[in-house]
Amino acid sequence: MHVVFRESHGLEETDTPTDLGQNPADLVVLSFSDSDLGAFAAGWHRAREGGSALPSLRLANLAALKHPLSVDTYVEQTLEGATGILIRLIGGIPYWQYGIQQVEALARRKGIALAVLPADGRPDSRLDAVSTLPVSTLRRLAHLCDTGGPVSAQAALAQL
Repeated sequence: MHVVFRESHGLEETDTPTDLGQNPADLVVLSFSDSDLGAFAAGWHRAREGGSALPSLRLANLAALKHPLSVDTYVEQTLEGATGILIRLIGGIPYWQYGIQQVEALARRKGIALAVLPADGRPDSRLDAVSTLPVSTLRRLAHLCDTGGPVSAQAALAQL
């Protein structure tokens, strides 16, 4: 007789809670990709240097928001004050399920523009369904994010 031991953990179960300590901002961009976040930071600074008045911006890597307590803290401290949230998600909803549930609930309750976009270049109707923006806007934002770079990120922030 063989005994097979199998243990399964979701991402949220094995991580330590983290408080990112970010103040609220008008726009928030979340992604697992540091290059995404870097492009959005550069796009925001580019617009500002060009004389455009963009709303305040916060950026965070989703890897720091895996634990449910981290998500809850971030939603309460940072996302509550947002007017627009853009999430680039690698792996679909199952990869950040609790986070998506909490952010979607906040966005629907407070009327926040929420764009949850696939980061693999393929449309995902499940991500469209949790977003609060029209599909046409989601496709435009996805195209800008897939194009990459500061110019496209600046355009995506302006669109959001």
